[in-house]
Amino acid sequence: MRKKQSQTNCFGGSIIKNLLMIAASGLLLVLLALLFLHVYTRHGQQVEIPSLEGLQAGEANRLLRAKGLHAEIVDSVYFRDGVPGAVIDQTPKAGNKVKEGRAIYITIYSRTPQMVAVPGLVDYSIRQATAMLTSMGFSQIALEEIPSEYEGLVVAVKYRGRILVAEEKVPAASPLTLVVTKAMESDSLLQEQTGNEHRGNPEEGAIDDTFF
Repeated sequence: MRKKQSQTNCFGGSIIKNLLMIAASGLLLVLLALLFLHVYTRHGQQVEIPSLEGLQAGEANRLLRAKGLHAEIVDSVYFRDGVPGAVIDQTPKAGNKVKEGRAIYITIYSRTPQMVAVPGLVDYSIRQATAMLTSMGFSQIALEEIPSEYEGLVVAVKYRGRILVAEEKVPAASPLTLVVTKAMESDSLLQEQTGNEHRGNPEEGAIDDTFF
């Protein structure tokens, strides 16, 4: 009788242990699922992008790091009055929302001007030379005319009063001067040539005043 009662107690205790283990396993699975969902939803969390304009690149990156983002410099532009290293543009723009870990692309002011090679423009027309230089970012173009038989041809390109050789590099957007030809009227040319001849060859029979 006692043996039978002992077996019953053991059997009942085993069931309770199994039930407790099942309950603990279920609770553990629930906790793991909740933890996974928390991590997953946080990973896809939307972050509002702050305004970076005017900040130094390092400051902008620290601000983004605090929000789970980071900065990448994609371009630099030289401007004489700009603060070197300051952010002037960002993509995406401030106020947009992105997921954590996203890179924010920034453009900053360069510390030194970009150097651009000026092509050889001798014998180009003024229109062609001006169009080519403008497409390269040179917007301040002056003209210096010299007399010639031909009209509107480029003779040289000057930078700060010095004639450039072909493909010589100058700071981007620098003021340039095109030395171009200006055709003189035939009468003016004839008069100039005649005047030169008169100055070189005194008329025959003319009295030399120095004799007196």
